[in-house]
Amino acid sequence: MGSVRGEYPRPDLLRERWLNLNGTWRFDFDDDDVGLGQRWFDNPAILKKAIQVPFAYQAKASGIGDTTHHPVVWYAREVTIPESWRGKRVRLNFGAVDYEATVWVNGVPAGFHQGGYVPFGLDVTPMLRDGSNWIVVRAVDQIRTDQPRGKQTARTGPWACWYTAVTGIWQAVWMEPVDPVHILDVRLVPDIDAERLSIGVTLSQATEGLVLEAVATEEGREVARAEVTVAPAYKRWSDLWPEPFVALSLPVPGCRLWSPENPFVYDLALKLRSGVRAVDDVRTYFGMRKVEARDGEVYLNNRPYYQRLVLDQGYWPEGLYTAPSAEAIRRDVELTKAMGFNGARKHQKIEDPYYSYYCDKLGLLTWVEMPSCYAYNEWGAERLRREWAEVVLRHRNHPSVIAWVLMNESWGADEFRQGSCAGAVAQVMSLYHQTYALDGTRLVVDNDGWQHAKTDMLTIHEYTQSAEDLRRRLSGFFADRGAAVFSHGFPAVLPGFEGGGVPVLITEFGGTKVARPGSASAGWGYGEEVAGSDELLARIGSLVDAILEFPGVAGYCYTQLTDVEQEVNGLLTHDRDPKAPLAKLREVFRGR
Repeated sequence: MGSVRGEYPRPDLLRERWLNLNGTWRFDFDDDDVGLGQRWFDNPAILKKAIQVPFAYQAKASGIGDTTHHPVVWYAREVTIPESWRGKRVRLNFGAVDYEATVWVNGVPAGFHQGGYVPFGLDVTPMLRDGSNWIVVRAVDQIRTDQPRGKQTARTGPWACWYTAVTGIWQAVWMEPVDPVHILDVRLVPDIDAERLSIGVTLSQATEGLVLEAVATEEGREVARAEVTVAPAYKRWSDLWPEPFVALSLPVPGCRLWSPENPFVYDLALKLRSGVRAVDDVRTYFGMRKVEARDGEVYLNNRPYYQRLVLDQGYWPEGLYTAPSAEAIRRDVELTKAMGFNGARKHQKIEDPYYSYYCDKLGLLTWVEMPSCYAYNEWGAERLRREWAEVVLRHRNHPSVIAWVLMNESWGADEFRQGSCAGAVAQVMSLYHQTYALDGTRLVVDNDGWQHAKTDMLTIHEYTQSAEDLRRRLSGFFADRGAAVFSHGFPAVLPGFEGGGVPVLITEFGGTKVARPGSASAGWGYGEEVAGSDELLARIGSLVDAILEFPGVAGYCYTQLTDVEQEVNGLLTHDRDPKAPLAKLREVFRGR
């Protein structure tokens, strides 16, 4: 095991055997892009630097800490496959590589992936040999505004609310042995009204005679069991390709429901066997919960539920996108709950798998938000569409995830500022329906903040620091939903759309900076800074009180959890020190 981020990297789908490849790798920049022509994939020794994977080279924790832009970087790592894996297929897994990754094993091409926020795995068995093996990765991350980049700056340095960029590997790299027939994907859909869990399993190949067994347990006690025989299914369109999908339904009578207040999850074991021989064995978990929107309210488990969210950027002082440990991620979730929030909007970043894991286990609602492009064109739209599909498929089993956010503040669709853009509107509409095609069990927000088209929640951003001004603007909005009454100057809905009947939430407000001795000019917040924690609590409290006066508002999201680089308007410093007592903050962030 490596000493860097040595925990199992996929906590929601476990196998017993794996090999951690985090730690020291060979590394180098390829600013002239000569590596392919010079066959660096055949010559790892040409890479002269060392880097601590999974930290990006811009992060201090990587051991390099160079924040200048290098569009092409190379990695190499020597690995010896355990003798006990002989006869198995070997999968090489990457948690996330920003933005394009080409992988070689022993100089042989193993695969390519595009998309900086989602995992991918490669079957590298044919390239492996006894003894030493070399893995080489070439990552390309151009400064393009038509590729999803979230809060990573596309300028020469951080500015406003855009921060240090991240390039290359920034999540775990690891290997696992599997049988030629193994479980590739698991889909879990709870139905609390029918007290059932639907399970869909995708296999690496359809093989007759296998049995898939599902066993759910509650604190070690078996509560449900089901099994199904794998029978290769042919559809009328092909008698050559058996579909490798298996489905079964698990009754969960008297099921315990998941909520932030009672984050109960059932353990689930999925075993694929041939006779008495175990072919594959994975462990996961599920929560029984239901979310829907109707009559202007969001319902959790068939009851109206007021959301008290915090905006969370997921940046770390030493690691940028990469947390120093899983325990540090857990601490973020614990601090969020300790301040009275029941959820978080993870802003412009697709997180480390341990974030959703701890939200599931500790009880915190989450909104998953696609990192934006910053220009609309057909190429960017297609890049975003493909990566978003992978994001949804990766997160759709987590009970804590209740909402998908497709776009923020019309980023990637500046044409909205001139009124509209038929192509960008069509893109948002298509993403909305695509999301429902992949997962019809959660709410979808099309464009968080303003200029909505098709959405399940109408979300508003307003950074006034005056409670009275906030009341005036909200009153104006409820009098005319199409009016541009907020300080950003944009209407809540695009021309031609109504936005009626859906829940209304204030999903960005606050952002207040607390003056800190000796750093009066360092960093920014919204409006006039406050002198200390008492003033901070008073201002936030007045804004929350104003929001709570409007029965048509179904929740809020405060900006933000932590300071991030030059943006110092967090409730916590970038090092996660609270700027006010947690108990006092908990009193302020009230709901109905």
